[in-house]
Amino acid sequence: MLRISVAVTTLAWMSVSAAAQSADPVPSIVEAMQTLSGKGAKHRPSGAKGQCYTGTFVPSENATKLSSASIFQATSPVLARFSVGGGNPKVADGSKVANRGFSFKIDNGGRGQTEFVMVNAPINFVKSPQQMLGFLQARLPGPDGKPDPEKIKAFAEANPETTGQGRWLANQPIVGSWVGVAYWGIHAYTLTNAVGAQQVVKFKMSPTGGAVGLTDEEAKGKPSEFLVDELAGRLASKAPTSFDMIAILGRAGDPTNDPTARWADEDARPTVKLGTLSITAVEKSATCDDAIFDPMNLAKSIEGPKDDLLFPARTPAYAISIGSRL
Repeated sequence: MLRISVAVTTLAWMSVSAAAQSADPVPSIVEAMQTLSGKGAKHRPSGAKGQCYTGTFVPSENATKLSSASIFQATSPVLARFSVGGGNPKVADGSKVANRGFSFKIDNGGRGQTEFVMVNAPINFVKSPQQMLGFLQARLPGPDGKPDPEKIKAFAEANPETTGQGRWLANQPIVGSWVGVAYWGIHAYTLTNAVGAQQVVKFKMSPTGGAVGLTDEEAKGKPSEFLVDELAGRLASKAPTSFDMIAILGRAGDPTNDPTARWADEDARPTVKLGTLSITAVEKSATCDDAIFDPMNLAKSIEGPKDDLLFPARTPAYAISIGSRL
């Protein structure tokens, strides 16, 4: 009976995904996220728990070899927000299952503001808006107010790539510092230099002070809000709070349409340091909460992927979300 139930449920979720192909799934995605995080809540439905900071970005001398973007030509101020994944603003900082987010804006005085939304995993958990909708709908509560484990299992079996990010996080130490873990931009970008040469890259932020990881036992002994305190201590003591912005170089034939998959030999690829982003001060939460970080907002000579369905869907989803919480 269980085998039959799972098969039927799998077909049901495949049908939902197919039906979503013919309509814009973004409003339904936001609605499902809001349902899961608490209908009517005024916090973000994803990355609800976080803190805003300011900082600076200093480009490296090699950056302009890849891109003539204005952010790679002068030091610029930065607005950044670190977060713990999910729609629960009270989630413990030591949660192992939630990803950690790093969103930031490099603003060089209106000459080409650039925004990134990154997570502490090199892959995303879905590759399209339709798959995102199915992932969320599988987790919606049933009549008893709880999600149906069989629906979640069936969706995962029909969409195995949606389990990759969770496996990655499960095999990593628990994050001990917001500035002590690497973050990836997940999507593939194209950089263009002054002579028109183009290079496909993936962005990675690598902590200059090294990784700070915790065991499960160490995390249990930490306060629920320890990440804010840890970074405050670093800022007070002048300990490292910066990241190197790294471009991982793509090769001909590398896929650019699937953020759930890594490139072959990605960790062994040649890289170029594009600059250093430093966190310098705490900023009031409203500064970040009253706006969105839009990864479609890119300086000239930095382009997002044209064949990645998830990438352009972020902008309308964030716009709907902020409109409902302000």
